[in-house]
Amino acid sequence: MFSNVISKNDLRLIGKRTLLTVALLLALIVIGLIVSAVSAQRAEKNFEQAADFPRGALVYAQFKDLPALLKQWNESQLKERYNASVNFQQMQSRHLAMKLLARWEEFNSAAGFAIDLAAFGSIADNRAAIAVYDIGKLDLVLIAPLSEAKFEACRFLQNKDSFEKMELPDGMVYYLHDVEADRGRQKQHIAFANIKGRFVLATSEALLLRALANINQTWGAVKKDRPKDHQKDRLTDEPDFQSLAKTVAPHFVTVWVAQSKLNDDWYFKHYWLMSEVADLKNIRAGMFDLEMQQGSWVERREFLLNGKPESVAVPPQIAGRLQQIVPADVPFVQMRAVGGDFAGVAELVSGALFTGKPDAVAKKNSHKDWERYSYYDFGASTEEREYDEYRYSYLSHEFDSQINETSDAGEHDATELRWIGERRFAQSLQVILQSAQPLAAAKLARPRAVEGMLFAEFARASVVSLQNGSALNRAELERAIGELAASRMMVAGAAGKFVWKSRRVGGVECREMELPMLGRSVVYGLRSNELIVANNAELLAELMAGKQSGQREVVSVSPVHELTVIRLSQRKAAFDQIFARLEEPMVKAYWRQRNGEDTNRPSQEFFSGEIASLLDVAAAVEEVRIQRMYSAGRLREEARMIFNTTAR
Repeated sequence: MFSNVISKNDLRLIGKRTLLTVALLLALIVIGLIVSAVSAQRAEKNFEQAADFPRGALVYAQFKDLPALLKQWNESQLKERYNASVNFQQMQSRHLAMKLLARWEEFNSAAGFAIDLAAFGSIADNRAAIAVYDIGKLDLVLIAPLSEAKFEACRFLQNKDSFEKMELPDGMVYYLHDVEADRGRQKQHIAFANIKGRFVLATSEALLLRALANINQTWGAVKKDRPKDHQKDRLTDEPDFQSLAKTVAPHFVTVWVAQSKLNDDWYFKHYWLMSEVADLKNIRAGMFDLEMQQGSWVERREFLLNGKPESVAVPPQIAGRLQQIVPADVPFVQMRAVGGDFAGVAELVSGALFTGKPDAVAKKNSHKDWERYSYYDFGASTEEREYDEYRYSYLSHEFDSQINETSDAGEHDATELRWIGERRFAQSLQVILQSAQPLAAAKLARPRAVEGMLFAEFARASVVSLQNGSALNRAELERAIGELAASRMMVAGAAGKFVWKSRRVGGVECREMELPMLGRSVVYGLRSNELIVANNAELLAELMAGKQSGQREVVSVSPVHELTVIRLSQRKAAFDQIFARLEEPMVKAYWRQRNGEDTNRPSQEFFSGEIASLLDVAAAVEEVRIQRMYSAGRLREEARMIFNTTAR
């Protein structure tokens, strides 16, 4: 019966197609293997220096030309500006910096000379790499190509009499000096060797021997701190390092970080200034590469993630539409794809209208707030008193809490009620936006100093790009925003009714809800398929008006899941003027305490002093753009720093 349905000719055709399919699959497999092999060879060549380093590094950095980099730094205005900055001056007096400098001075004393930038510059023909294995102990290894002639002339060999000459069974020689570190509480070493055209410097004998074993491939001769599999002790044997090395092409400077290990490091957790360590828990490892291009620095970052986030990109045409309506003088813009993240959209809209965000409440509390405090909140440690006498210059969130304040407010406390209001708004907005099908969202901020008691205005807006703007239920949107306003601004749990009215701002039709208690209002408008919500009518009018002149194109041709633009060219109005006014009393009090009178000396405060001084150092940077792309458990970032050529 089967032969009656399918003829012999059909069978021959099926056989030929099957063979062709199998052949194509085999070809694809072979091509895949070739591409993988080429990628692995390229990675091995790009990071051949890393193969000399032992495994277990927290941070690894390799330099294309270390002597040239150090020469360029020493002769640059950037170095002069940074050394003169408030940030550098204050950093030198902080506990971590003083501890690390003291530790390094102990190594200098042991070596008999200063191991400084000049010394490092003399121990490399060109490329060099360094790895840090323990931050607190300053356990590190530096390896650089060095000719025999240069080795004979370098300061390390000239001071070899300060070291003990050591010889291994295979005849390999290295130099070792004991170091009484941490004021004699720890026994460490400083050691160096020159082998096969490589200079190796380490602050641990065990690390030095492991590096020498990698270079000589004599793993069996080394017993100290070795992994069980002796021939898998190269940094390039780390699976995460291998994975990232295949996708990064080294340029000026390339840095690898074992983020999962850093997250558990005491010094990293206690002195990390840029972010909460908890925010980095999802990152396993990362690799950063810095490249100098015409008119800009480009930093590319590759991260391995513990999870696989959704990878919905911002459609290029939507990114173009969002770009067209953003004023050129807005110093901060961020756009991202929505996908299914309605909670993220709700947070953007809420953040554009009202400052701050209620903290999530894990469980109901029915006790006095003073019971939540510990003795740490009332006392300063010896370290803090010694190195941070101005720790009370800045008030934390606990300043808003009163010690006799009760947490009971009926069934819920005030914080929990506000958190419930925030969640209700997110749920309502999800229902409201679903029919309009949001594709991407953007948030922007334009701070300005103003005359008067408030002295500063923080105009903010959110733009939600919709596929079908006509389907937006505006009545429900207004009701949801009104409820959010009541939750944020009135006594927790109280009901309030706010009135919406139509008005024209700058010739543009919009809707406005006044907030009498604050003397301002919230506004929104619909510009084609863009929903624009703002806390400032003037900013809304500009966004509704459309294309702004003099704006640099910021949209990338590659898929982007998130794009952030920071315009440092707007720092005077958006930063300097505001924080100069905000911290002026503290600046005067600081110098009055030291000089007995008011002076016009530079601010030593965090924002108007330290941060402002760092912005002065980066004065040549006009704009920073950061693009983020997600794919298959990876995060790729590209940060581009664009220079103002007239300011360099």
